[in-house]
Amino acid sequence: MTMNISEIKSFFVNRRIKKQAQHLLRSARHVGDLRGDIAAPADAQRLSESMRMVSDRLKAGNWPAVEQAFPQLVDAIRNLNPPRPYAALRENIEVLVVAVAVAMAFRTYFVQPFKIPTSSMYPTLAGIHYIEKERKDFFDYFPLSLIKWVVFGEKYVEVRAHVSGPVSTGQTREGPVISVGGITHAIQPNMAIHVAQNETVIRGQLLASGIKVAGDHIFVNKVKWNFVKPGRGEIMVFKTDGIKHPQIRQNEHYVKRMVGLPGETVGIVTPFLYINDKPVTGIGMMDKIQACSPGYNGYIQAGNFMTGGVNAVKLGKEQYFACGDNQRNSLDSRWWGPVPRQNLVGPAFFVYWPISANWGPAR
Repeated sequence: MTMNISEIKSFFVNRRIKKQAQHLLRSARHVGDLRGDIAAPADAQRLSESMRMVSDRLKAGNWPAVEQAFPQLVDAIRNLNPPRPYAALRENIEVLVVAVAVAMAFRTYFVQPFKIPTSSMYPTLAGIHYIEKERKDFFDYFPLSLIKWVVFGEKYVEVRAHVSGPVSTGQTREGPVISVGGITHAIQPNMAIHVAQNETVIRGQLLASGIKVAGDHIFVNKVKWNFVKPGRGEIMVFKTDGIKHPQIRQNEHYVKRMVGLPGETVGIVTPFLYINDKPVTGIGMMDKIQACSPGYNGYIQAGNFMTGGVNAVKLGKEQYFACGDNQRNSLDSRWWGPVPRQNLVGPAFFVYWPISANWGPAR
């Protein structure tokens, strides 16, 4: 049996009407479920009658009558759920609020980002540091400079004279210092110096320049240690609350490597770490540190807790020993003692920014 053009056209028209009817009925049921209990009885009844009329005509296959009933059902839906002003904007704001709430909940209970501000874990993790650079190049001008910062965390910076006068140079524990006319200008380590001792400069003259590199930003697993005991060799993030030392600020977060576990005796005989009088072996990064691989100096005897005659610390039931990989520049448990269990946040598991040699799973 063949169909003529008129029948084919009628088939597709009827199919479209059927789909529209089904869509409207779904919308009407949703509105009824959503607002039926707070709507006026007359409005709810009108919606119910309009739905029944469309449904009955749909079952009967009376397509022209189905289409004729559409306006009445649409009016009933709008009467029960009138359009709100700025609907699109309100919907986008609602989606944004929900997304932020989910992200905050995820951050609170599962994964939290942290940044590495210092060099205590270098070169495993890089803190904020500077690279010598004499002058800007093509990539240090906008907009390429913005891309360079967003992707690689690198930004060209300069230090210029605040006043005119003679130059006096010096060195402090924090880095080089340049004074101009008695005004001190802090210069970061590894920056290129453009002036010399006793040179006279004018206000605005370039004193030093370089590339500022953002510290590594890491994700921390806040769930793992609720189900699995912390393990030796993990990169640990912990709170400083209750840790007593003149250079430790309370309510901060530190990042070190967990080297000692509860109940153990931790000792150091440079460059080796001992646990219960036995050298630690078989833990990748710790073996690398003890071997003084490029960038590492082994474990070093130092600090108030590691300079006794036996050079060892006995840990309590809920105590962990934390050491920075950069032993020559790490304020860690060697100086202020063990970390209590309640201070642990979780292990670092991924370096997510910037894109560098350290990007990827935390070692």
